[in-house]
Amino acid sequence: MIGIVEQYIGYEFMEPYWFFLTLLLPLFFWLLYKLNQSNIFGIKYTNTIENQQEINSFFVMTLRMFLHAFKILLFLLFIVLLAKPIKIDESSAMPDNSAYGIDLIFVLDVSLSMQAMDLKPNRLESAKRVIGNFVRQRKNDRIGLVVYSGEAYSACHKTTDHQLFQSQLQYINGTDLVQGTALGVGLGTGITQLRGDSTSSKAIILLTDGKNNIGAISPSEAAELAVNENIRVYTIGVGTNGYAPMPDVGLFGSGTSYSLVEIDEGILKEISDKTGGRYFRATDSESLQNIIAEIDKIEKKIMNKEEQILPQTAQFETLLTLLLILTGAIILGDVFLFMVYE
Repeated sequence: MIGIVEQYIGYEFMEPYWFFLTLLLPLFFWLLYKLNQSNIFGIKYTNTIENQQEINSFFVMTLRMFLHAFKILLFLLFIVLLAKPIKIDESSAMPDNSAYGIDLIFVLDVSLSMQAMDLKPNRLESAKRVIGNFVRQRKNDRIGLVVYSGEAYSACHKTTDHQLFQSQLQYINGTDLVQGTALGVGLGTGITQLRGDSTSSKAIILLTDGKNNIGAISPSEAAELAVNENIRVYTIGVGTNGYAPMPDVGLFGSGTSYSLVEIDEGILKEISDKTGGRYFRATDSESLQNIIAEIDKIEKKIMNKEEQILPQTAQFETLLTLLLILTGAIILGDVFLFMVYE
C-alpha cells in the first residue's frame, strides 16, 4: 500500500511505519463525535425563533462538517511529517544513468529436495522461472549463476550476455552433483566470482530449502568472506512449513511421498544480517516472485544512492504552512463559533 502511495505522489518515506497510526482513525472519529455532542452554535442574531432554529441547524451541520474534515486532515498531516517524506531529484544523477548496473550472483540450491511440489510445478522450476523473469528486466547488470547441492560449481560466470545466462539457467537440474546441501560451499563459490571486482555494488541472492550438512566451508565462514569483499547477501528460504509433497518413483510407477521441510532460518538470517542483506521466506511461487521483486527495489535504491542521486527533503515549509492554517481554522471554529451562551 505504501509503495502505491509513493508511486502516486512521487515521494518516498524514510520512516513509513508511522502510517500505522492511521489505524487509530476510527478512535479519532469516535472522540470527535463525543467531544462535539454538547457543543452549541453560539452566534446570536435578530430573527424569529423558528428562523433562528432553521438557520442555526444548517450552519451547525455545515461548520461542524468542515471542522471535522480539518481535524482529520491535521491528524493525517502530522503522520506524513513523522514519516519524513523525501523526493529523489534525478536531475542530480550522473549523466547516462542507464549505463550503470550491479554485479549480481544467484546461488541456487539444486539438491533433490528442490523437486518438492509445494511450489508449482516444483521448487527448482519455480525458482528458475522467477530468476529468468528477473534477469529479463535487468539491462546493464552483470549476472552470474552458481548451483550447489553436496558440491558447487559456476554454471554461468557473471556476464551482461543475458541470453547466455538464460540458456545455462534452463539447462541445470542438479542430477550430476553429489547430493547434500553445501550451503557454505555454494556461497563461497558465488563470492569467488565477485572477489577483487572493482564494482562498488555487489550482491548475492542465495536460495535454499534445507540446512548445511556437508562441505569444507561453513556458512558463517562464507559470510565473513562476503563481508571482507563488501558483498551483500540476500537469503531466501524456499518451501512451506511442515511436510511437502515429493515425487516418488517406485516399483509400481511414479507416486508422491511427503518430506519434512527443514530450513535453517537461523543461519540464513545470520548471513544476511552480517552482510547487510535481508532474509526472506518463500512458501509459494507468488511469494518467491514478490521477494525477488523486493530485492530488485532494494538494489535499485542502493544504486541510486551510490550514483549520488540525492534524496531531497520534501518542502516542509508548505506542509507547516498548511498545518498552521488548519490549526487556526480549528481554533477559530471551536473557540469562537461553538460556545455556550448563558
